[in-house]
Amino acid sequence: MDTILLILLNLVTGSASLVFGVNLMSASLEKMSMHKIRKILARFTSNVVVSLIAGTVITILTQSSTAVTLITVSMINSGMLSLAQAVGVIYGANIGTTITAQFMSLNLPDFALLIILAGIITRFFGNFTKRRSVKYGGNAIIGLGVMLMGINILGWSIPYMEKSGFIKHLFAKFGKNPYLGLITGTIATALIHSSSATVGLTIVLFNGGLINFNAALGLILGDNIGTCFTTQISTIGASIPARRAAWAHTLYNIIGSLIALVFLNQFSHCVKIFTIMLGQDKSRLIANAHTVFNLLSAVIFLPFTRYYVKFIEWLVPYRHLVTRGRG
Repeated sequence: MDTILLILLNLVTGSASLVFGVNLMSASLEKMSMHKIRKILARFTSNVVVSLIAGTVITILTQSSTAVTLITVSMINSGMLSLAQAVGVIYGANIGTTITAQFMSLNLPDFALLIILAGIITRFFGNFTKRRSVKYGGNAIIGLGVMLMGINILGWSIPYMEKSGFIKHLFAKFGKNPYLGLITGTIATALIHSSSATVGLTIVLFNGGLINFNAALGLILGDNIGTCFTTQISTIGASIPARRAAWAHTLYNIIGSLIALVFLNQFSHCVKIFTIMLGQDKSRLIANAHTVFNLLSAVIFLPFTRYYVKFIEWLVPYRHLVTRGRG
């Protein structure tokens, strides 16, 4: 029982650190560049390809696809972006957010404490000089360090899980099912509002040998679906254009995930080839799966964006605004 409690404590503490770190990092980077984000989106979204590039770059800089998506929804709500432009940004935001998973899969967690220390020093310098950008930069570095520390804490549970007969039986029974993984990933990401946290936990579980690659892929696919929950919540009571953008984001991730699940073996093979081509080992498979999935989704949807936009407009028509019954 003590082992189970220790495992739970590490999982809760590690997950909380991961979520807090990701949120602190993305919020700080967002504050540093919020005024620039809207300018970039307003200026560099002339067509869907340019919108994709803009969405990717901005998300890499802010480390939050949710923030970029919500800003995009607010801009389409105010008439600053068309639905086609917003869809391109959504494609790019999904690609840009995979950089966080790449950070997690590197050996950076070993330097988590040094990164936190560097962030504290930077923040102190920002307070001393009264430069807000430096202060927010320090907060972002602290967030990165806390996120990586969360990965470390989650990893502490692996040896105990391997020794626990109950845990091993649990993962032996459920850790090979990609469909269960998809459902779990969707629910977990929707509840904690952090796709990065779900990906981080998946990396730890897979690298620790507790789940196989197909189950890990299921978690990654579910993670992409679950992240749409925040967007849907944000558009309750919003305008039709904003709701269309939210549904464009949601259905894009759902359709892409279901296609990948149907062709799971081919998708798995593609990720492994991609990893080998980069000269990387299996510890990078999960991060690469997250990247490859979002790249392939964009490549598949890009030629059909015009038709996808028309489908979303049909799905969420303006007639919903018509008031029924007069007098």
